Amino acid sequence: MTKRLGVIAVVIIVMIGVCGLVIAVGGVKLVSGLLTGTRDLGDSANGFMIALRDEKLDDAYAMLTGDLQQQQSKANFREDFTGNSINDWKFSHFSVKNDVGYIEGVATDKDGNHYVAFQLLNRNSIWTISGYKVGILGWVGIINDASS
Repeated sequence: MTKRLGVIAVVIIVMIGVCGLVIAVGGVKLVSGLLTGTRDLGDSANGFMIALRDEKLDDAYAMLTGDLQQQQSKANFREDFTGNSINDWKFSHFSVKNDVGYIEGVATDKDGNHYVAFQLLNRNSIWTISGYKVGILGWVGIINDASS
């Protein structure tokens, strides 16, 4: 009887260990997925800011959704951002809900620091900008915090 209880105890301990391992692996995958999602989101917004800084305005414009391009012509976009003096930026808030992402932070130019915010849509694993506010340089589209 004591031997049987010992075997049952070992089986229970092994089952608890397996359950713990499954929970730990699932938690790591969940956190990893969330970090990857916000990293890709941030990379897209960062790419947009780099294109603006380097005045590669056609590249920046190509990062906008088709709907946003219908709201903001390429000529108007180029007019808004030609000659900008953006030299640095820092994103401080990221959120993702389903296929909508939101980023906000601060961009620095020759006139100081300015608020920046982006709303992005994930289509086919690619984040494109569906709304932006870049300081006094431009504001087009809807920008809502995805976590709200």
